[in-house]
Amino acid sequence: MTEQQFQALAAAPKVVERLLRVFPKDRLDERLPNSTMTPREVVALLADTEQLILDRIRLANTKPGSSVPWYDPTDRAREHHYSDKDVFHEAEVYESRRQMTLDYLRDLTEADWRKTLVLEGKQEYSIDQYLVLVMAHDLERIGQISEHLATEAATIS
Repeated sequence: MTEQQFQALAAAPKVVERLLRVFPKDRLDERLPNSTMTPREVVALLADTEQLILDRIRLANTKPGSSVPWYDPTDRAREHHYSDKDVFHEAEVYESRRQMTLDYLRDLTEADWRKTLVLEGKQEYSIDQYLVLVMAHDLERIGQISEHLATEAATIS
């Protein structure tokens, strides 16, 4: 894994935190058309799934080829009561858990990066490939939060 990939993984929680600093508090529970999650739920999802990410990487490293379930974010939001979470606390949890993930990743050997896991119903991914999915997930969720801010900016006269 390159230093740029580490930097990208480390940056995501910081971007979320910066977005929350300027986010209108009265819109945290607003659901935009075509969106399944509110900004509050998106941040809670990031915090929650970061633990899954680390658990999956550990499993791939210790038991290569293991299968892990795919999750539905909307189901997870309901099951874990994301709508009741303190968004600022969840942003801190996300950052803290991401740091734990990065610390674990820094200890992997070059051979470890090629170890795999199988996402149920999907395909087999090396740890390195899986982290590309993680970065895409970060960007997708950050995009959802920024979409709310873009609608806010569009309404300012």
